[in-house]
Amino acid sequence: MSSSTPASGSASGDVLAQRYGTGRGPVSARGRRGPSYRGWVIIAVIATVLSALFVVWIVQGQSSAPAAKDVSFRVQDAGHTYADFDLTKDPDQTVTCAVRALNEQYAIVGWNEVTIGEVAPEELNGRTSTHRVPVRTTNEANSVGVDSCWSVD
Repeated sequence: MSSSTPASGSASGDVLAQRYGTGRGPVSARGRRGPSYRGWVIIAVIATVLSALFVVWIVQGQSSAPAAKDVSFRVQDAGHTYADFDLTKDPDQTVTCAVRALNEQYAIVGWNEVTIGEVAPEELNGRTSTHRVPVRTTNEANSVGVDSCWSVD
């Protein structure tokens, strides 16, 4: 029986070592180590800075969004209601608020959108002002309140 490779198998070992590596050196998965202590500190600092920037971004985005709080409502008759609410917004911001009236089955029986621009300084309490909005209804309402507010600018 004849063979083209030597009996010791060194030629096939060389071919395999060239193809897959010897298990030594920078290519080896066994010799790979994780980040050093300094590397972990740098990773932690970068993660902390990015987290802080994300929180600041979220807080600034929330502070400029208008916010409405229902104060009271009054049902005058089956066709007319009023909603009183506090609106917190930037003084130069123009905001539209949707006010809805609901019946006992929570169906919408009235809707009114009101746009509120600059408010007189004597009507402000900080950034908050109080508003009364009439809502016409198709039948008697059980509750009336602000559905949502959004910035027009």
